[in-house]
Amino acid sequence: MGKLNARVISFGRYRFTDMFLFAVILVAFELISYYAFASWFTDYADFIFSIVVPVTLLMMLRWGWYGMFYAVFDGLFYCMLYLLNMDGVTGTDVWHNLLIYGIGNAFIGLDYLMVHFVGYKRIQKRWWLTLLFTLAGWLCVALGRTAVAACVGFGFTTEFLIWDLLSLAMALVIMFIMRRSDGMMERQKDYLLRLQKEKEERWRIDTYGDDPIEISPEDIEALNKKGNDLFE
Repeated sequence: MGKLNARVISFGRYRFTDMFLFAVILVAFELISYYAFASWFTDYADFIFSIVVPVTLLMMLRWGWYGMFYAVFDGLFYCMLYLLNMDGVTGTDVWHNLLIYGIGNAFIGLDYLMVHFVGYKRIQKRWWLTLLFTLAGWLCVALGRTAVAACVGFGFTTEFLIWDLLSLAMALVIMFIMRRSDGMMERQKDYLLRLQKEKEERWRIDTYGDDPIEISPEDIEALNKKGNDLFE
């Protein structure tokens, strides 16, 4: 009976839904943040209080190094907001901002080395590794933007550092909350297989009821055969 009530979805659809929802959350927060700063802090209207670091780190833990593209997308999205809301922007300003926030944000991909060599399980279970992982991700973005800014002629500026530190504080809060949430900092292949195993164990005890969503048996078999690349 429980089997009939379950909604079976493919692994590809689950992956798309998960990544899309995180993208929506990121865009919604950045929009609110940008226009809030423009209204409340007119002297800092070209800066936003961002959650790009925790969102990108979570996606790298869940789906692999592809998560770094969230940071690149966020940087380009910020540039679009900047160009649409600022007067007197020149072509040079456009390219400088695209390079600084696009390429600079991509430096967060270096933090995936920690996921690869340390493992997401240890990062999640040990608070000091969660702290180090978050700090490293924020530092990669900050140094990446600074390095690119220096290359295009802005020098090694520390302007708006206080706001970057506020973003770091938010990133730490979010990551420490997420490490307490089941499956949030877990590679999703392993998470789905774990849920399937737990469900089968429950069925051996009581066959009544079922989870509201399950992955099709074909995809479960495919997940067991997949390597670390979830997009193969």
